[in-house]
Amino acid sequence: MKIKNLVLFLLMTFMIGLVGQSIFAQIRTVSGASYVQRCDRSKLSPIKCGYYEEGFQDGVNDARRNRSSNYERYDEKFEDKYESFYRDGYNTGYRSIRSDNRWTDDQRDAYEKGYDYGEEDKDRGISRLPLRYEGRYNKTYEAYYRKGYNDGYDGRRKQYNTVIGNTIGRNPRFPNRNRGNRRRGTQTGTINWIGRVDNRANIIIRNGQVTTDTVAGRLVQGTQTVQGIIPRRNATYSVRKLDGRGGASVLQQPNRANNFTAIIQVFDTRGGADNYRLSISWQASNTQESYQSGKVVWRGRVDQTANIRISGDFVDSIDISGSGLSNVRYDLEGYLAARRGSVTVRKRDGRGTVSILEQPNRQNDYTATIQVFDPDRGDDEYELEISW
Repeated sequence: MKIKNLVLFLLMTFMIGLVGQSIFAQIRTVSGASYVQRCDRSKLSPIKCGYYEEGFQDGVNDARRNRSSNYERYDEKFEDKYESFYRDGYNTGYRSIRSDNRWTDDQRDAYEKGYDYGEEDKDRGISRLPLRYEGRYNKTYEAYYRKGYNDGYDGRRKQYNTVIGNTIGRNPRFPNRNRGNRRRGTQTGTINWIGRVDNRANIIIRNGQVTTDTVAGRLVQGTQTVQGIIPRRNATYSVRKLDGRGGASVLQQPNRANNFTAIIQVFDTRGGADNYRLSISWQASNTQESYQSGKVVWRGRVDQTANIRISGDFVDSIDISGSGLSNVRYDLEGYLAARRGSVTVRKRDGRGTVSILEQPNRQNDYTATIQVFDPDRGDDEYELEISW
């Protein structure tokens, strides 16, 4: 019996050790807070987890170097559709190293000044416009000024030492003009394509990416370099063949009906394959896109404050303060065009308040920002209908 008990004890010790290693491989504890370092691959795809884990490491590195928290400095590392996974990983990694969010005197002063201006504008019955007082506050701490302004305008109690994000030069909690450029692209540009074609192949340009599809013949092998940023709006494409015995032509121009997809076709009529080199150019329409009505039905659990940003078909949900967002999902109909417009919001469910921080305009790269404020203890489920 003693030998049997000893064997059971050693087995249990071994199993506990394995479980402990598994837990500590995923959880990192700093100052009493737990941070998930690795993604649950049973729930998310490998590519989503890859973006999360890369973001986590970048956040850790920035915090160790005493840099400001700003995941957007790495925007060339991720595609827009995976941004939320990279961002969540970055923010978690950053907070795992720097959990002390106490503001400096300069940050608190900027917040106080913004709060006073926001409260004054509300009392005077004029529109919400933080930029009205540009030049009267330190631009280095604009993020704190703008948070103070909006808290004062909305009549919220003052909130110090909350996580704001980047503290130098710009505020990632609000629209960034450069990000819209990356989504809608530059007005002109060129794609230099090199490949080997047998019979017929299509070069497909959509959502900032270039792919090649074999229509007939052997599998096409192609590479490309892009000068400029491929736009997601109406544009006129042209193609010039530099090498190759066959021909190349524009099969489809991009428009809203085809999800802004351009198709260039290469046709090689002789037997066997040949090497081709093409110069594909675009001339995009004016950035003032035609108006199209639409709406977003947004759902999620909010604790304290969250911002929802909409631009084109891009919807971003950002935790401003509190314990974080959870269970976020949305349904999008239509497209918020790159032009001045008017967005409205209707709260379907939730105990707190909902307001429009910014209407789309040139200054904010035609991005609408809606804020949810939940003042009570704990989080609550919200459902919003945002229309334009």
